[in-house]
Amino acid sequence: MMPLAMASPGESVQLVSVHGGQRLCRRLADLGLNIGMVVRVVQRSDHGPLILDVKGSRLVIGRGMAHHIHVQPCAETCLSN
Repeated sequence: MMPLAMASPGESVQLVSVHGGQRLCRRLADLGLNIGMVVRVVQRSDHGPLILDVKGSRLVIGRGMAHHIHVQPCAETCLSN
């Protein structure tokens, strides 16, 4: 398990947990990010936001938020979800 902010560009990861308060969890749910879903990191730089591919749409989240989202690398079987 690792923070989403550490995932490599092009990597597909599965959301495992959110380490934050109720407000952060609600914000992520509003953005369509839920535990168990698979996202692909499109772009990640050392100092800027992350661009994610979420169900065919692009989503930009800040690095601070990405550090609170824990993910695991996605196996071939979870890519079909």
